[in-house]
Amino acid sequence: SAVNSVEVGVEVRASVLGRCGFATGGAPTGSVDQADFDQSGFTKDFAIQLNCTGASRIAVSSANGGMTNAATGGAGYQTKAPYNVALYVAADNGTNASATCAAAILAAGGGCSFAGTAGTATGLRLAGASTKANGSYLRVSAPAYAGTDMLAAGRYSDTLSITVSVSP
Repeated sequence: SAVNSVEVGVEVRASVLGRCGFATGGAPTGSVDQADFDQSGFTKDFAIQLNCTGASRIAVSSANGGMTNAATGGAGYQTKAPYNVALYVAADNGTNASATCAAAILAAGGGCSFAGTAGTATGLRLAGASTKANGSYLRVSAPAYAGTDMLAAGRYSDTLSITVSVSP
């Protein structure tokens, strides 16, 4: 008996959405505690490890736009100390991206390549996937204070928020 056969061509297509975030334990955490920073300045690096399967964007915002002191300054005294934030991110293929911005600009949300909240078109763009410990970091630093008004005595603080997003 003859066998009837029909050949059917079925095209199967699928896609995988890009995944991007911080690796487990890879989000930068910690604090800087520097006595007399007005005279000595400070620098501290916080390690970052991303878990991004493709291109990504990372952004930083500052709550205060500088390190602020709860004290009232008075004439001739300042209660906000400026500092800088540097971002260095590396991809698995050896490419990297970096930039440095003043905390004051990060609070304003513009005028810096990584100010604000990360999105598909906002934040410092890393062109390749980053899934390994590649030496990425966030650095906070300030030289000795050189403002015309003296800094009021007391403790100064700021909070940075870091976000990451997939990027087309």
